[in-house]
Amino acid sequence: MEKKIVKLGVVGLKRGAYVAWTLIGDDNVVIRAVADSDPETLRLCKEDYEKNGVKDFLCFDSIEELLKSDVDAVYIATDKPLHTKHAIMALEAGKHVLSEIPVVETLEEAKLLRDAVKAHPELKYMAAENCFYWEFIQEWKRMHEAGRFGDILYAESEYLHATKPEEIKPYSPENHWRRYNPAISYLTHNLGPLLYIMDDYCVSVSCMAPKVTKYNPYSDKDENGIAIFRTAKGAVIRIFIGFGMYVGYDHNFALYGTRGSILTDKTKPLEEAHSFAKLSDTPDTFEKYIEIPVKLSKTNDVYGHGGVDAIMIRDFIKCIIDDTEPPIDVDMGLRISLPGIYANMSANQNGELVQIPERY
Repeated sequence: MEKKIVKLGVVGLKRGAYVAWTLIGDDNVVIRAVADSDPETLRLCKEDYEKNGVKDFLCFDSIEELLKSDVDAVYIATDKPLHTKHAIMALEAGKHVLSEIPVVETLEEAKLLRDAVKAHPELKYMAAENCFYWEFIQEWKRMHEAGRFGDILYAESEYLHATKPEEIKPYSPENHWRRYNPAISYLTHNLGPLLYIMDDYCVSVSCMAPKVTKYNPYSDKDENGIAIFRTAKGAVIRIFIGFGMYVGYDHNFALYGTRGSILTDKTKPLEEAHSFAKLSDTPDTFEKYIEIPVKLSKTNDVYGHGGVDAIMIRDFIKCIIDDTEPPIDVDMGLRISLPGIYANMSANQNGELVQIPERY
């Protein structure tokens, strides 16, 4: 049987180029085309790829031109407000899609995206939520499925990612989406893994954004947000997204259940931190946490994220070759993306409880 090789196109080369870079040398895929609207970004990507042995690939200044090429699949890593538009364009051009998150920017886009995926059952659509692939998240899921936490009552996660005060500068371009993007809408890295572990979804949210002096004077958004979600199974989840304070960079997670609890070590960066647990099936842990030695993977960790970008994009290529369902399909993509939009609605209503429809 002839071996299938996926011809990949990459759109948005600030993130897209280095995620796709991890595929160089893979026998199952070739990087066939790249596109970016910024000529300098495109030039640097071309030089880097050629230096690392990528040959005979095409360079374009727009997704429209790339979609006319013979690529089989497209990795969309463009700006957040463009993910849905570009995903639909790619599907309509007959290309498989790996889309960066959040997968939608508005409620209206959710129906458009779902309809586009449904209209093309022959194509694969996958949401690029790399944090599902962290080793400790995978281990927590295995532990939960084995019943070690019992029923999860409460879960929480924090995404702390601020610029050093001395490095804060005006946005370029001035109307860059990050200037206006409310922090709480960018929660998939934190809510997503929890819902994945719990096999659950959100049904309501109350959210508040602190109203104090701006950390970043150039920002026109709520730089921080705290959302409390109720899930379909009755659990409560707290998500804190902190982009505007003196905090550095980290992700923190915790789960509390009827038979056990587990949390990440806040005293160390995530890539160095083990988990700590209290488990009813393990003697003498009611009063004392025990260490669960699972860190982030370092496989192909060229650009951070613990090597999971490489695992994620290879999973996408594999589902095309094997003709299997994507690990993070459009339903999961919406389940982890839309709660951020509803949370921002609640924040704009001073914390009013907002219902989240079961069917987005």
